[in-house]
Amino acid sequence: MAQKPALGKGLASLLPAAAPVVSPQSAAGAQAAGPSSPVEVANKDRHPGVSLASVEEIVANEFQPRRDFDDVALQELAQSIRENGVIQPLIVRKTLEGYQLIAGERRLRASKIAGLKQVPVVIRKSTDREALELALIENIQRQDLNCIDEALAYFQLAQEFSLTQEEVAKKVGKERTTVANHLRLLRLPEAIIDDLKKQILTFGHGKALLSTDDNEIRLRARAQIVERRLSVRDSEALVDQLKRQGQGPGSTSQPPSPSSDRSPVQVRFERLATDLARSYGSKVEIKGSERKGKIVFHFTSRSDLERILNTLQN
Repeated sequence: MAQKPALGKGLASLLPAAAPVVSPQSAAGAQAAGPSSPVEVANKDRHPGVSLASVEEIVANEFQPRRDFDDVALQELAQSIRENGVIQPLIVRKTLEGYQLIAGERRLRASKIAGLKQVPVVIRKSTDREALELALIENIQRQDLNCIDEALAYFQLAQEFSLTQEEVAKKVGKERTTVANHLRLLRLPEAIIDDLKKQILTFGHGKALLSTDDNEIRLRARAQIVERRLSVRDSEALVDQLKRQGQGPGSTSQPPSPSSDRSPVQVRFERLATDLARSYGSKVEIKGSERKGKIVFHFTSRSDLERILNTLQN
């Protein structure tokens, strides 16, 4: 087996090379008639029709924007698949070992739970770049992606393909302000980002907390929003109130002095943490000094932890 290249050497090092895609034959035709001549490719992007593929031959896409898969929802989808089958085919591309998933990981996971041995697939002829782009865009366009995973997907699209926010918005069919507002969420403190991922707080709450740059105020507001279950409008009013209190006479919350600005080492750590977050698809923190410190990887589920560990080991 060829040794996997190390991270940080471009997109080609992050996705396995795709084998030339061969024209599929339907499972029913193959069983009834045996080997046949290749089916003519209808266009340059994919093979015509729907094929069947073994679930064991399909490898998940490591750039899947969705980090959390609700176990209850997966069980419900699995039950639906037992009764009705997989209605919407998965999108895959052919590799030397089998298939790599481009879109449809929830359906694949639920199909395994339901005990299916094969699932319907549409095979795309995709380069590494196209496969990553398709996976990100398809998942961004799904309505049930939480706002932080959506923000990370926008960030990854922009970083991997050197796109502006305007170009990202055009590719995913969103307004530029939507992309910009989601990306701003990644500046919030860790506790707030976790709440947004778990959907304890909504996207609207996140925007309300972004109306101040003071992390202390953000965290104080967050605690009250969660405890009192405030609406987005009430949360906006709360943040405004805390900002006014912080600017009043005798306040302990004063604007930071020049001596409290971030040091060059802290700035460098933040940049490195951003690079690691892009590579591993997870929030990363680097704390400490030049002499000692720690790197913290955040995960939100067991599968998320296993994905990060597998990437580190490779």
